[in-house]
Amino acid sequence: MANTIQFKRRQAGNAGAPAALKSGEVAHNEVDDTLYIGKGDDGAGNATAILPLAGRGAFVDLTGAQAIAGAKTFAIVPKSSQDASVSTDLVRKSQFDAGLAGKAAASHSHAISEVSGLQTALDGKAASSHSHAIADVTGLQTALNAKAALASPGLTGAPTAPTATGGTNTTQIATTAFVQTALTGFGAGDMLKATYDSNNNGKVDAAEAADSVPWTGVTGKPTSFTPATHSHAISQVTGLQAALDAKAALASPVLSGTPTAPTPATGTNTTQLATTAFVASAIGALVDAAPGALDTLNELAAALGDDPNFASTVTNGLAGKLAAASNLADLPNKTTARSNLGLGSLATQAANAVAITGGSITGITLDGGTF
Repeated sequence: MANTIQFKRRQAGNAGAPAALKSGEVAHNEVDDTLYIGKGDDGAGNATAILPLAGRGAFVDLTGAQAIAGAKTFAIVPKSSQDASVSTDLVRKSQFDAGLAGKAAASHSHAISEVSGLQTALDGKAASSHSHAIADVTGLQTALNAKAALASPGLTGAPTAPTATGGTNTTQIATTAFVQTALTGFGAGDMLKATYDSNNNGKVDAAEAADSVPWTGVTGKPTSFTPATHSHAISQVTGLQAALDAKAALASPVLSGTPTAPTPATGTNTTQLATTAFVASAIGALVDAAPGALDTLNELAAALGDDPNFASTVTNGLAGKLAAASNLADLPNKTTARSNLGLGSLATQAANAVAITGGSITGITLDGGTF
């Protein structure tokens, strides 16, 4: 198995060098694709400067697109075959001058015929005297749609018109005022309110006369009336006895069929009637969603090995086990335990002072961490 050596690295966050490195320590920042190295020694192993060593963030790539900042001076002028060919290429002065050579001066003129399509566009313009369709005038059709037609208009809202002179008998529009005036002049004859309701109380005079008929003038009335306060036997009320027979007594009722009652709240412990739902809920709370193999007392006893001293048995069994919180500090013989695990002297060395002499190490990873 090959060994792995990893530099100190940064996978996300800020670009740039780490704040500090050891002398000769290497770190790679994946944010700006730059490899940095610690240079110099302050006497305690710390670098006095951190320099970019390699990577796309510090040096120009031979291939691929890359943004280069600052003014650059070329020692060798680009060859003629290196003229710009796409929008992102650099343009040499000689190529730029050659491109301008065939261009017109900033101040110049053109005849109409030299401008493509100009004469045709001018020919399509309207003359000073011309006409338009309704659709050519913005909003005209909408305005016309809001007007009434001369022939059979369908008016809406509350249309008004001049009131014709009384007695007019032509095709002129009649207003409500014209109609009311005509009715007043026509007269209502015997149907006038003043004739049938002379005191204007909303009741016909003849009906008011009927209100004052004497008791002796009323025919077909009973000879006697039941007093306002009276009583009846149960048998005198149709169906009352049968209705009472169908009811349960308050004292020790003998119910039949499938009687129902309100289900008490969980935990109720009073003389209130318990429903089957209350009982099922109480049993469900006792079982508390236990699996089918552990929802009875017999199944629980079997699961405990039918051991009446199960707690003592478990306690005695745990007494011989190591404490997890001790992290193997309670091993009776640590030397023998290391030997049984196949661990040599390396297992007892400090992490910051490991000494390896002779032999070989394979399959290890040296990780410089992150910054």
